[in-house]
Amino acid sequence: MMNAATSNSEKRNFASPNVMEIYFLGTGTAVPVENHSPAGLFVVTPQLRLLMDIGPGSLSRLNHIGFSVDQIDYLFLSHLHPDHTLDLITLLQVFNSAPETVRQKKFTIIGCRGCNEFLLHIYDLYPDVFPSGYSLEIREVYRDEFLLGDLRVQSGPTAHTESSVAFRLEEGGHSLVYSGDASQQGELTRLASGADLLVSECSFPAGWQTEDHLNADEVGLIAQASNVKSLVVTHLYPPALRVDLLSQIHQHYQGKAQIAVDGLRLSLE
Repeated sequence: MMNAATSNSEKRNFASPNVMEIYFLGTGTAVPVENHSPAGLFVVTPQLRLLMDIGPGSLSRLNHIGFSVDQIDYLFLSHLHPDHTLDLITLLQVFNSAPETVRQKKFTIIGCRGCNEFLLHIYDLYPDVFPSGYSLEIREVYRDEFLLGDLRVQSGPTAHTESSVAFRLEEGGHSLVYSGDASQQGELTRLASGADLLVSECSFPAGWQTEDHLNADEVGLIAQASNVKSLVVTHLYPPALRVDLLSQIHQHYQGKAQIAVDGLRLSLE
């Protein structure tokens, strides 16, 4: 069962037992559009709090929904483009020096291949963000499967870039798949098979020619082929916002679908 809410009036540390909560921090692209900020998805399980991508402004929007940066247990990076990573520099600065949020416990980034080198470049540009009071672990993934406590994590290539990946999270009988940026040549259909919820990019309307993103036709076909129970589309460029995108998706996908906006909250229970 999936319940939806568009606001969060009270602070919550963890999801209730057998519930996975999904907060949409940013649902757009690098192009400034009202209610569609750059990428960020916050997932709260009964044991963990996970940030999926960290586009510019993600940390401020995280605070707006009642969570603070020191509550993030893991950061997942689908790929390394600026609209998915720019607030990482701010996060590392906060961990080192911001009053009341200086980090002491280990922090782990789980991301696409190239994350280690990416962090080294950041340290060269901003030496002060190198972890000083805590250890930072980077786990690069491609086609991987592992456990974080009771949470089962799978990754698979999306062909948006050479190393870009999508993530599947499963716990308590619930399954969420986050596409990051993707293309039709990736393995999103396989990764999303039978999932309760697919959060997929849908950058362009039906018929739009694109090699490194998905349009409405392709998203609908992937959702139908993977037999997901529900679909939420995100990462919409302005042309996708000017059409009846859901009608285009429903030409191929028969399940429930909605367009994400910043501040949307969903629960899998």
